[in-house]
Amino acid sequence: MGNDLDTQHARTPKQRRSRQSYDRMIEAATEILREKGLEALTLAEVSRRSRVSIGSIYCRVAGKEDLIREVQARVLREMEHEFAMLVNRVRRRTLPLRELVPTLVRELAHYLRRHAALLNAFMQQGGRDTHVASVGRRAHHQNMLDFKLILLERHAEFRHPDPEHAAAACFTIVYGALARYLGLGATLGEHAGAGEGDWKELVDDLGLMALAYLTVDPTAKLEHTASRGR
Repeated sequence: MGNDLDTQHARTPKQRRSRQSYDRMIEAATEILREKGLEALTLAEVSRRSRVSIGSIYCRVAGKEDLIREVQARVLREMEHEFAMLVNRVRRRTLPLRELVPTLVRELAHYLRRHAALLNAFMQQGGRDTHVASVGRRAHHQNMLDFKLILLERHAEFRHPDPEHAAAACFTIVYGALARYLGLGATLGEHAGAGEGDWKELVDDLGLMALAYLTVDPTAKLEHTASRGR
């Protein structure tokens, strides 16, 4: 793991009972973020849910900001592992590109949807906490790298002249469309534009568009258009 995710923002206890209290604290904070969002997270609510006293919480973290950093570090470690396993399951199927691209897009879509509430909370916090933003960018980059590398294993089937660029662009475009639908990083007022349209149709369309992008040579199209204009 990278240094960002390994950085400690809480005093991790060594004794078993204290460790159990610490884990309950982190799990309670995670549940609140998942169920109700960033604004609902308070140390008082964490204390109530976890059955850990406010005093004990302050023995572990300096405040709400450090608690969010700890939750993010744990959640993103688990998510990175999940996404890597997901990609490896797809890889073992040895699909041709025409099947690989829609499958990978669909898996990315379901993965993001499963974790949308927590990702949104981290993105919102990242707007006010540069460390949270940095950790989020690193995790995002790792997802992009995993996605890109499995596509590049089929680069012989690409027609795009720059496979590295094309594979990375596929992730960026697909992620952007999915993130908008899921409202990732949006404030409460901005959520009005999220969730528009049919989810399954969006995912299917993104898979087809990504496949078309990889299997059409844009330079050939430009040359054809130029020849018609002469």
